[in-house]
Amino acid sequence: MTFDGKAFGREMVGIVKGYVDRRLAPLDDRLTDLEARLAEIDGKAAPKPRVRVPALRQGGEE
Repeated sequence: MTFDGKAFGREMVGIVKGYVDRRLAPLDDRLTDLEARLAEIDGKAAPKPRVRVPALRQGGEE
């Protein structure tokens, strides 16, 4: 039996991809939830009030 490097590489890539997908799945779910909550908060946020300050006259008097 001879060593098939390409087959070994494909198998290792599959194993690593599966492992990474399983480990990152909870983080992906949390990120999706946080993005949805942020979009909900942004949609409910009231517009910021506009504050106007009168300009001062020369010499610092109003």
